[in-house]
Amino acid sequence: MDIAKYIGLFLLKNHFCYVHGLGNMELHKRSASFDGKALQAPSYEVKVTPGGSIDDNLANFIAVNEQISISKAANALRDFSIQARKDMAAGKEVPIPNIGNFSEQNGKILFVTDANFQFTPAGIPTIRNSKQLEEQNSKPAQKPSFPPPQKADSINWSMIILVVVLLIIIGGGVYGIYYYMHHNRVVNTVPVAVPVKDTVKPAPVTIPTVTPVPDSLQVHKDSDAITSTPPPPRPIVPNNDTMTLKAYKMVIGDYPTKVKAEIRLKTLRGNGNRVDMIAKDSTNYLIYTTINCRESEVPHIKDSLRVMFGFKGVYVY
Repeated sequence: MDIAKYIGLFLLKNHFCYVHGLGNMELHKRSASFDGKALQAPSYEVKVTPGGSIDDNLANFIAVNEQISISKAANALRDFSIQARKDMAAGKEVPIPNIGNFSEQNGKILFVTDANFQFTPAGIPTIRNSKQLEEQNSKPAQKPSFPPPQKADSINWSMIILVVVLLIIIGGGVYGIYYYMHHNRVVNTVPVAVPVKDTVKPAPVTIPTVTPVPDSLQVHKDSDAITSTPPPPRPIVPNNDTMTLKAYKMVIGDYPTKVKAEIRLKTLRGNGNRVDMIAKDSTNYLIYTTINCRESEVPHIKDSLRVMFGFKGVYVY
């Protein structure tokens, strides 16, 4: 049984080979070099490192090729390793066919690669691609298939349904926008009745009429005819705070320049509002409107003017 041959075959197949007692053999690639005259192609060499992972892969490989048991192959491999160590200790070399030989130097095992050793890695398998190419070549050429033309009177219901759905979505969006804008306009627009200057008249005060007491209610005592007429009731005097109307100048805008104030004044008058402008100082131009109301109604009128004209600082000038 040629154990050295199987060591070489296993090494070329797996790029490494562990031999118990000799070390771990590995294939290393040397890069291309230039010797000054020609470019040398990349080459491979075998290196031995002490130690390694102990396994039965090499023994199994020998057993499969020799058709023997793994234990018998392992014993033969152990005997080869022992004999190789003895030969190297005696100064001999242990050859591995077509690859190189083991030698020992200063108690260290070395491996010298054969000068004629050449190794080419296995190429990428292309069996699958070749098989697919053969299948494609074996199939008859097929003409491209096109969908049959539709008849002129056929109806594409899917397109009709899609158009109807899009119309419903667009209609819903338009209605939502209209409802949103209309609702905001109704909520934000608070109708405020701005009384016209000098047109509101004080409400007439009605004084209750005193009804005379009939004769049947006159008091008679004995024979003396004493007629007792009750005093007329005191007239009701209205409260000046609740009944008297006053003219209040409500400031509805404050602008730092006269130009801005005049533009706002023109816009408000164009909308039918009775407003005026007054210069408080050189940096404050006020827009105001005159409101005839009771003093108790002033807070409510101010709130209404804030909403109507969008000026939060409404106050009485």
